[in-house]
Amino acid sequence: MRKEISMGKIFGFLSAAILTVGMTSSAQAANIFGELNSMQVLTAVTAQNAAEIGAYEYIYDVQMDNESQFANMQIGGGGFDAGGIINQHPFSHGSDTGILTQKWDGYAASTGIKSWDQTAYGSYNSGGNWTIPGGYTGLGEGIVNSWHSTTGVYQGSSSWAGVDPKFIGPGQVTDMPGSGGTGDAINFNNRVTTGTNYTGLVLTFRIVTNQAPGTVTFRAYSFNGATVYTNTLVGPNGGSPPPGVPEPSTLALLGVAMVGMMGLIRRRRNG
Repeated sequence: MRKEISMGKIFGFLSAAILTVGMTSSAQAANIFGELNSMQVLTAVTAQNAAEIGAYEYIYDVQMDNESQFANMQIGGGGFDAGGIINQHPFSHGSDTGILTQKWDGYAASTGIKSWDQTAYGSYNSGGNWTIPGGYTGLGEGIVNSWHSTTGVYQGSSSWAGVDPKFIGPGQVTDMPGSGGTGDAINFNNRVTTGTNYTGLVLTFRIVTNQAPGTVTFRAYSFNGATVYTNTLVGPNGGSPPPGVPEPSTLALLGVAMVGMMGLIRRRRNG
């Protein structure tokens, strides 16, 4: 038990330190910027399925400051392999296609979300609670949004009569502009653009990958003056694990060793 508490403290300290770095770097952006909400190495308890055990989970928030007509946003570069994302769930609805549906926006949090769009999200608002879409349960593809509630958090109510809140499409593997990389970014397209300026949280998304933390780039394009906003973030880029955190393979070996030690202790007690 003492070892479990000690490891938890290490991960907690690491997440807080990285979160501080991510929030500090977001000040570089003007009106649209990304923030690292949290990062952890997943265990059998925290993973959504067996494939995620030992991998890194990155949770990102996208904030806007008096901005409205953004077209798309990406996170990547720095050696990030977007095709290596573990929590993939292919989604196609009209012109909206992608692999990453574990994301949440104002539309997912709205009680007005249409039934045909529910599977575009890891979970959606149903009666004021996050509900996993039908067919997602048990597959690890649906996940309750434990980082933000359904009420009064996400920006995105439409200013057009009869138009739903902003619908941000599923994440698509793409190339980060200017990076020279191939498939080194995940891209989100904004499918409903209004003239309403938003200040606050507009998007949360979850990335699970075996790539360790490093420096990546957040990039957003706005129709307002053809403006491009960028800021740097802690993210998956294939770098070395941070100090004090074992690599996923090492964690697995430690788990096997602990099980063996527990068995040896039991045998000695019973003997």
